[in-house]
Amino acid sequence: MDNIQVFMRIRPLSEDEYRRDRSTESAVRILADNVVSIPSQRSENFAFDFVGDESCSQSEVFESVGKRAVEQCMQGYNGTIFAYGQTGSGKTFTMQGASDEFTGPDDELRGLIPRCFEYLFTRIAEEEARTNGRVKYLCRASYIEIYNETIYDLLDPLTRTCAMREDIKRGVFIDNVTEETVQHPNEAYDVFMRGTTNRHVSATSMNRESSRSHSVLMLVIQSLTQMDSELTEVRESRFNLVDLAGSERQKLANTSGLRLKEAANINKSLSTLGNVINSLVDIGNGRSRHVNYRDSKLTFLLRDSLGGNSVTFIIANVSPAICNDIETASTLRFAQRAKMIRNKAIVNQDMQGNVPQLQAEIQRLRAHIAQLKANVSSPTSTNNLTLSPGSTQRSTPIGDGPLLSAGVTTGLSDKEHRTTQFLLILAMRKLRESERQKARYAEIIFELKDSLDRRKRQLQQHNLVLKLKNAEIAALRRNAPIGYVTSAENSALREEITALQSALSAQPDASDLLIENLQLREDLEYCLESQQSDGRLPERSDAVLALETLINTKACSVDLQRNFPIIPDDNVYMGLEDRIKQAQHDINDLELQRDKLEFQINSIEEDWQSVNDGAHKLAKVTLPDQVADIIEETMDCIVGDQARDTWSFISSLYSKSLLDY
Repeated sequence: MDNIQVFMRIRPLSEDEYRRDRSTESAVRILADNVVSIPSQRSENFAFDFVGDESCSQSEVFESVGKRAVEQCMQGYNGTIFAYGQTGSGKTFTMQGASDEFTGPDDELRGLIPRCFEYLFTRIAEEEARTNGRVKYLCRASYIEIYNETIYDLLDPLTRTCAMREDIKRGVFIDNVTEETVQHPNEAYDVFMRGTTNRHVSATSMNRESSRSHSVLMLVIQSLTQMDSELTEVRESRFNLVDLAGSERQKLANTSGLRLKEAANINKSLSTLGNVINSLVDIGNGRSRHVNYRDSKLTFLLRDSLGGNSVTFIIANVSPAICNDIETASTLRFAQRAKMIRNKAIVNQDMQGNVPQLQAEIQRLRAHIAQLKANVSSPTSTNNLTLSPGSTQRSTPIGDGPLLSAGVTTGLSDKEHRTTQFLLILAMRKLRESERQKARYAEIIFELKDSLDRRKRQLQQHNLVLKLKNAEIAALRRNAPIGYVTSAENSALREEITALQSALSAQPDASDLLIENLQLREDLEYCLESQQSDGRLPERSDAVLALETLINTKACSVDLQRNFPIIPDDNVYMGLEDRIKQAQHDINDLELQRDKLEFQINSIEEDWQSVNDGAHKLAKVTLPDQVADIIEETMDCIVGDQARDTWSFISSLYSKSLLDY
């Protein structure tokens, strides 16, 4: 079991930060090779596996992180590289590089991802040449993003969303995601750049190209090795390159509207990641904790990278500006806690071959194990055993050979010894894998039981509320006045009202008919005063008689227009069009105001929910460090000023009471 490796990188000071601080002094002080501190925050010292200052180059980052991760993946281990930090701290520059255009292996500013591509395919070519083609490699790439807790396939922008599934053998995976086979670093980088163009990016006051989503580039590296015994060894490793969206404060980023909602979801997802890391650290210290991987799509997708079967590296990117010292201290605390997590990485390998041959090897191993057990349990056993009567026997001294000891003589050749040793090791690994699956089953059962208990408690609460409502309704009915009507009477009255409304709507409105008749009279007088042309207008007496007949018979406006053609007026039509456009414009403004109010209401509800959750968390902890972390995490999730002031007041009261205690 190995701890997560943490690399800290300090980016150079930007012009905006220099104008804000009016100083070139760095907020991060490097005390030793791998030890740093933040004097302005009076924080403790932070120790990491590697620390890179402002002059740290991209090649140094690759040699310290990327190269080691690729080597582990070539051996069959799963690998993951996280880029973590506040917005504008240089995560995308570290992972991708300085520009969107790939200029080839001579570009010194190219990031970790293209360098990993180059080194990976170089190592694949070396391995295939060294083994004379006995080892074959296959690489597949896929690229997704998690935007507002929704998974999108960046290689297929026409697909709206992707679903996340869980399987006993495959673990957690993305269903129906696009996977492309890559055989060259340029092909892999082309896949990466096509996905990057579809990623959600926008500008804030802290970053001109701020990532608004978490992106995960997933590489599946599969190797096939042909053994001497016509068996095939299969190794498969997963290499995840994760560029996390940066945490940000609304006061510094000046976000609003959709950007504000994105920032709230990003901070919530990173807060869940911090809670998962805290739970894993407590488990490493011997405490019993339940790890809430399912609270976020990011943590659930990368659960093997956090305390599971993976070799994980974290690159903590920080800003040297004094104005960002609070966010820098938070990033370093996160990285220091993550460094305490212990992963359980194993080689992902399996055997394939002819079924009869595998069965024969299994029978031979069983017979071999049975004879060894009989030899150990027999008090009169000699130092030699004959495994095959007609075979040439050979004595093995004590301590010689990886499998046989205590001077056991077998009829197996060196080749058979190696095959037997390999199959025994494979059987032991299968046993360990079954134990891990059993532990995973137990964890899933525990989560299902916990979810069932929560549902039962919610059902009990709903039943209690229902009983109280029914009791309240019964009391109101008992205390109701004499004129109170029952629900059945209300239903009958509603049906009667509906019938009356239907009958009324079927009759023409008298006011509409009156207005229509007056308008027709005015139009008729206007037409009679004008010149008659082509005999289209009727005589006055005939028109009056027809009009009175139509009024008495309550004819509709269509009949009136057919009998009395009216010359349209362009000015009237233009006025109506203008009024229609103005009404449509007013409707659009009202809809925008409604959406804005709904967003503000949702934001306020999320803020007060964060305050409530933070208060419950404070009630369960007693250590000052945990209290400070909870206060800071909750403050990052709150957007509104009123909720922030309330949380500040609550946290100050709790901190004061804790100090008094």
